[in-house]
Amino acid sequence: MLMFIIQAILIVAVLVAFVGSGLYDDDYGNFAGWKPKKKCLLALIPLGIWVLTLSVAFVPTNTVGVKWSAFGGTSETTLNEGVTLKIPFADKIYMIPTTVQERTVKNVSVQTKDAQFIKMEVNVKFNVSKSNAFKVYKRYGDIDSMKQNIIGNYAQKSVETIVTQYNVIEVLGEKKNEVYTRATADLKEKLAKEGVELTSLTIKDMDAGKEIEEAISKEAVAKKAVETAKQEKEKAQIVAEKKKIEAQGEADANAIKTSKLTDAVLREMLIKKWDGKLPKVSGGDNMLDITSLLK
Repeated sequence: MLMFIIQAILIVAVLVAFVGSGLYDDDYGNFAGWKPKKKCLLALIPLGIWVLTLSVAFVPTNTVGVKWSAFGGTSETTLNEGVTLKIPFADKIYMIPTTVQERTVKNVSVQTKDAQFIKMEVNVKFNVSKSNAFKVYKRYGDIDSMKQNIIGNYAQKSVETIVTQYNVIEVLGEKKNEVYTRATADLKEKLAKEGVELTSLTIKDMDAGKEIEEAISKEAVAKKAVETAKQEKEKAQIVAEKKKIEAQGEADANAIKTSKLTDAVLREMLIKKWDGKLPKVSGGDNMLDITSLLK
């Protein structure tokens, strides 16, 4: 609207200058008429420059241009970055950015499988590729309209679709990552049909109420206690198994040693340690007979 007003003012100013430069008076100072002069032509120079600027459009970096013409409608061939020509007052260039855009939806409330409500904030990052710029323009006109109309709604719908398949403990606890992954896949599929590429889906600030949070905390503590007991049991089993193996190994070693202690080995050991003197025994009639070992 502002641009239209500026253009209208410029046109009026040029026309006034053109007409005014051609007016003349008679010798008595009275209005005599109008005739073209060199000044009239000079007044047309700003008009020509202005029309020339209206014939050129500039497509910024990371942006795709979509041309609409009063004569042929919207062109499916998009415009790349740089300068492009257009027909003044007949053509219009719409800019579709291809950089990553962001949409945040706060206070999203979804229901779980066990009829509990969770409030959260959903953030979506997305972009439009050059090949899909025409499709986005035809459906939504510009990136802002698309962002407001479908991105937030589709994100909320995808989260609702997945969350309703889990109970509140699962969503906030052990299956949180699974919920994220499935919701992201669902949203990616929805946006692809609209010509939009999903960069990331983030769900944060999930709140199910104080009572639910306390229940989840207690369950986490109980689960940790069970895991600790299980680990201690497994550790005790490992230690007992290790001791059993060591005892068995020692018993096997002793058995091997015992099996090798034959009479010949014992005789040899005795001879090596004997000093040649017979043992002295006092009292009693019992004497140690070693003659058999010396044979």
